[in-house]
Parts: sequence; structure tokens; C-alpha cells
Amino acid sequence: KQWYQRRVRGTSVLTQTMSAQGDEQEGSVIESHSNLLSSFLTFSSLVFSDIKTNHPAAMLCFNILLCITEDNYANAFMHDENQVFPVFIYRTKLRHRKDATGDTAPMSLAYTLLDLMSEFLTTNLTKSFPTELYSKCYRVIHRVLCYEKKSKVRLNYPWNGLWNSVISAVKWSNSLELDSPEIIHNYIQVGKIFNMFVMYGDTFLPNPDSYDELYYEVLRQYAVFDSLNETALQYSNRGSHYKDLCRELLSSLHNIRALVNHFAPKIEAWSKTNKISTPKPEEVMEIVRSNYDSLTLKLQDGLDHVERYTEFPREQQFYTNLVRGICGEIRNGTVLSVSSKDYHKFTTATQIGE
Repeated sequence: KQWYQRRVRGTSVLTQTMSAQGDEQEGSVIESHSNLLSSFLTFSSLVFSDIKTNHPAAMLCFNILLCITEDNYANAFMHDENQVFPVFIYRTKLRHRKDATGDTAPMSLAYTLLDLMSEFLTTNLTKSFPTELYSKCYRVIHRVLCYEKKSKVRLNYPWNGLWNSVISAVKWSNSLELDSPEIIHNYIQVGKIFNMFVMYGDTFLPNPDSYDELYYEVLRQYAVFDSLNETALQYSNRGSHYKDLCRELLSSLHNIRALVNHFAPKIEAWSKTNKISTPKPEEVMEIVRSNYDSLTLKLQDGLDHVERYTEFPREQQFYTNLVRGICGEIRNGTVLSVSSKDYHKFTTATQIGE
């Protein structure tokens, strides 16, 4: 794959050429502080910080990320612990965060990508919920998990942050009571993500403690999954186009319900015995460890199946409009419309990353 030189307001951005020619090129060393992909992740973080203005650009960024994460060579490169880059990720200012500076410590690109997805999930919870963009975000995460499961790569990543971001996004979107099959597709994708962790987490989670933390988060926020179960039952009565989707959603939530039904009574019994109303996280995780063996889960078919991205026919109109827009900008004498504020952010971020 070759990436050619492009211009942003007359400023050249020289990109690197990446090629994968059989096993000879696999694992090649890049001796630089940044590369094309790290710059693209920085650019994407800026786009995702204002999707209301940059919606077409956000769509395009996610489509590129979908293609990258379904490629084994790209995944191997991103998960290579010897290939680390100080990537700047723009973080939207939030009340509960002290500042919006991005981490620039050298990390694997897979680590940075998951951080970017977590940031997107957390900072775009609006009433005009971007269902399609969230669907693409879930699919990027799922592709990364499928690669890690297949290759048994244990990425040293703080997964509880990603779990909380996904659960928060589901909680918000479900509260909006959106009436569309697309939102059910999103919930099914979330079910696949958590089933990947529950069923195959032992192949890619960094340590056994991560499993305990996963179960704790599911138990702590089970009300969110319970509301999804109610949504599936409610929507199943709205016509045949919902019925099959809701059946699939209920199936994807089976293991979550089984997990809660198994551990919740044991936690309640422990609390009564020890006369404690609310056990501490460490105590809950100890109860989980003591009762793993008796937990029965259902094997979900096709969890690690990835449907390859194709633009035709669903997104054919999107690309048609995009090309027409670019042609129109070229006729008007501009190649890409970028505000001076956003351009300053991007150039500053790139300098920090280097």
C-alpha cells in the first residue's frame, strides 16, 4: 500500500510508504519518532473532537481504521512491542478532567488506537446520537480483539477504561430510546465485544486479575445490560424487521445474564454473613475467584468472525458526495478546507509527538 504526498493549505505533509511483501518484510524496524499511522491517529483525534462539524471526515477516518484493523500485517505492526511511538491524542475538555492534554509517552499503536476509540465513545454522547459512527467504533474494537484472540497477543492495556467507555455509551444511547434497527445492531456488536472478553479473554488479557476486573465491572453495572434485555423484549413486538435482531441481541446477552445470576446471590450471601451492605471491589473479586469453577457459559458462534469492509452498496452515496465536495473545493482553489484553529492544533500535536 502506498500513501502519496498530500497538501493541506499549501503545506506539504510527506508520508511514508509501507509495504508488506511476504514474510521478508514482516517485523521490519522503523527508526523514527513517528510514522504515517501515528500522524493519522493524531489527525483522527482532532476530527473526532468535533464530529458535528467534521462528520464526513469522521466517517472517512473510521472507514480507514476499519480497513487497517482487518489487515493482519497492519495489526501485527500495531501490536509489535518493539514499535512504539509518542502519539499525541487530542482530548476534549471535560469537567471531570483537569486538562485536555494527550499522552505522548511511547506506546504501541494498538494501545493508542484503543485509547482513541475509548476517547471517542466517552466524548460524543449527544442527543443527536451518531449511531453509525458508534457502530464503526465498536467494529474497530472488535477487529482488534479478534486479531489478539487469533494471534494470542497479550496487550498490556488498562482494559477497564475501555469497558467503562463502552458501557457508558450504551447507557446513554439506550436512555434516548432510539427507534431504529441500526441501534439494535450496535447493541449486538457490544454483546460480541463483551462475549469476546468473557469467552476468550484468557488468550489475550494481560493477566488473570484482568478477568476479575472484567467480571467486577459487569456485576457493578449490570443495570445497563438489564436495560438492553428489556429493550430487546420491547422492540421485538415492533415488526418482523426487529424480531430477528432482538433475538440475536438476547442471545448475545445470555452469558452476561448467566454471569450475574451466578455471582450475585453469592455476593449477597457473603454480605449477609459478614454484615456488610456494600462489599469493596477487592472483596467482590475474591468472591468471583472462589466461584469460577461452577460458572456455566454458553459458547457463542461467530464471535471472532469479521465481515470485511466494503463501500458498495451501503456507502456508495457517501463517497460520491465526498468526491463531489473535493472537486468543488478544487474548483474554488482549495484542496482541503481546514480552519486555522484546527490546523494549528494538528501541527502543534505533530511537533509534540515528534
